[in-house]
Formats: sequence, C-alpha cells, structure tokens
Amino acid sequence: MTSVKDVEGLYSELFEAASVGRRHGERIAALADQTQSRWQTLWTIDVAPLTVPQIARRLGVSRQHILRLTGELHAEGLVESRLNPDHKTSPLIVLTPAGEKILHRINGAGRISNQALLESLTPARIDDLRLLLHDFIRIISDEDARHI
Repeated sequence: MTSVKDVEGLYSELFEAASVGRRHGERIAALADQTQSRWQTLWTIDVAPLTVPQIARRLGVSRQHILRLTGELHAEGLVESRLNPDHKTSPLIVLTPAGEKILHRINGAGRISNQALLESLTPARIDDLRLLLHDFIRIISDEDARHI
C-alpha cells in the first residue's frame, strides 16, 4: 500500500533526477562553451521569436535572468533583437546564424546522449514515464491553482 512517505520519496527522486539532468545538460552544453541555461534559452528562441518576458515564462525563470542571458548571448553574436510589431518596447529575440550553429552543435551532442538513453530504456518505458510525469505535473498544478 502506498503511503505519504512513498510520495515524499517520489519528490526526493524527482529532485535527484532533475539534478542529474542539469549536470548532464551542463556537460553537453559545455562541449560548445555554453551552459545549460544558455542552451535552454537558445532552444526556446529557436522554436519561435519571443520577447524576454515570454522566454522567462516558458522556462519558469525570472525576466531579469533571461535579460542577463540574452544580453550575454547578444554580445557574443548568438542572438539579435528584432522589432516587435505587437509591442514597441519589447523586442523579439531571434537566433543569428552563429547562434543556430552553436545550438545545432549542442543539440547534436544531446541527440547522441538521448540515443544512448533510448538504448537503455525501451520506447514504451519512456512513454510511460512521460505520461506519469505529465499526470504528476497536472495534479500538482491543479492543487496549486486551488490554493491561489
């Protein structure tokens, strides 16, 4: 029978998994002289041009953090600002060709790592884990929404 202690153990394992994932992401991003935070930011921008507040919301971090990161990435020529027709004072951030090249390099290393994971876990187990995590996130989000 599952107990509250089991749920507490689940949180502990989720925190450990997140920590292992962050360290692994840092190692992969370092292959292109980047950090995981920069990788996540580049990846998010690559999906669609976004403003700094939009990037921050998608990544669940502060606007100031993304403003600092995009400033650094801009100084290195990896991103640029474009006029935002919907908001004159909040430009869209886009990748430059150099940013696309860096992201492609990091993503390539990530794909190799993901392939190794796929060889250790069957696609069915990965799908099951993703579904369970999706349910977990939804349940916790719903619980949080009830207490706001």
